[in-house]
Amino acid sequence: MYKQSIQDIQLVIVPLDGTIFNLNRYRYNYTHHFCESHHLDYSLDDFYHHLCNMYEMYNDTPVAKIMNEGLYNAKIEREMMQYLTYKGLKPKEGFLELIEYLRQKNIPIAVISTHRYKDAIKYLEMAHLRQKVDYIIGSDMVSMPLPGKEMLENVLQHFQIKPEKTLVISSFEALNKASYQLHMNILFCEDLKAASSYEKETSYQTCHNLFDVFNTLLFDRYNEMDMYSSLLGMHKHMSKKELDSVKNKWEEDYPDDSQLNQIVNQTYAYHLAHLNEPVVKDGSVYMQKTRSRKTFRFDDENEPDDTPSKEPVENLIDQEENKTQPVQKSFSSLNSKEEDELTALLSQINHKKDTDVLIDENNQDHIENEDEDEYDEETSFSWIDFIFNFIYIIATSFLIIFVGIIIYIALLPQFENPNMFFQIITVIFQGYYAMIESCFRVFFNSLHTLIPIIPNYQDYLINNQMFSLDGIQLFNIFIFQIILMSFIKIIIYILRRDSDNENHSS
Repeated sequence: MYKQSIQDIQLVIVPLDGTIFNLNRYRYNYTHHFCESHHLDYSLDDFYHHLCNMYEMYNDTPVAKIMNEGLYNAKIEREMMQYLTYKGLKPKEGFLELIEYLRQKNIPIAVISTHRYKDAIKYLEMAHLRQKVDYIIGSDMVSMPLPGKEMLENVLQHFQIKPEKTLVISSFEALNKASYQLHMNILFCEDLKAASSYEKETSYQTCHNLFDVFNTLLFDRYNEMDMYSSLLGMHKHMSKKELDSVKNKWEEDYPDDSQLNQIVNQTYAYHLAHLNEPVVKDGSVYMQKTRSRKTFRFDDENEPDDTPSKEPVENLIDQEENKTQPVQKSFSSLNSKEEDELTALLSQINHKKDTDVLIDENNQDHIENEDEDEYDEETSFSWIDFIFNFIYIIATSFLIIFVGIIIYIALLPQFENPNMFFQIITVIFQGYYAMIESCFRVFFNSLHTLIPIIPNYQDYLINNQMFSLDGIQLFNIFIFQIILMSFIKIIIYILRRDSDNENHSS
């Protein structure tokens, strides 16, 4: 057992799959659906305890009874990438605020993934996060899977930072085990399952979501200061002279203990900073009174028994005036030391609603399964749709020719002795058919050059024993219209797909 702390953190390690994105949830839903379709039992607990890396997490699972683990892994990773490329991918709520806080504190961020390195890059780029992290490592860059320590050791070696100065925001058991073996500091953020006794024992703190992680990083150091205060003999009612006396005594008694002296200095600075500016913790933000020496009371409150404080005469006059005037409480911003760290970030999250502490897993699984079914319906190739589209194109081309023949027969005298209007229609039709005939001539003559057994266009017209010359003319128009409408359909489909991809990626 070792003492964990979130003070003086110099590196943060975040898993891609369960902390930044919901990828482990997608994986489980896909695997659960696969096993159900083959009448195999594969529970969430089994899946959770097998999380390590993409190459070995399906070993000794029911999946191996149906399909080779490597083939199944390739299948799920490929289809999950296609699905998320189509649907779009967003980070979990609170991650953007957390990452901005770490960047303001100049703390580097390393992302580890059970996917391959190039897949991890792709997922981060889809969410526009690639440039916001400092280092990425995938499961194909190490030989030992989690809970082996190799992946984490590579990250530490890259940054040249000690484990005790590193914070791991974990979301599954294997990562907790590896981090705990290296004596790292761990914040467990629940993903697939609520934290069990093992996660609680091996973590500095367990959090329900990333907003809890963010609040822990912001405010838990104040809780630590309160704990150290009682051990060091400092408290909030001490004067500066008394604080100096306690601080000097510890430094004189333990001059060579750098770790103890660091705690003493931090606790001393904490009480000194708030000696004249008491801080109120409301669970989400810290607020400071603009006039710390003035106290305001409601009329029905009892007067305190404390002896009167020695204050300047003008302060007493101000207090007498405040008795007859409406009391207005105003709070200023954070002090100068904290202002740069917190102001920008707190303004970003104040407008957000409080997130739920726990999400019902059954409901979540139902939603994700609906997403997968929707994906299957929208992205899978359907021969039935293809056949219906082809029949529709043939019927449309035939209908155009049929309507044209009916109009020609009904208005035959007008076309034989054309006036200006029908003459224009005749010229347009002749030009249209001349274009079609040119296309067929080029097609047949080109094929005849390459394959002599195929007749040229002239032989095609003369030696055709099935159609008359008028019939060939109608047949050529019919085929040309089918080809033309097919090309138009394909172009419209490509344009719509590209437009959908752009919308999802943005």
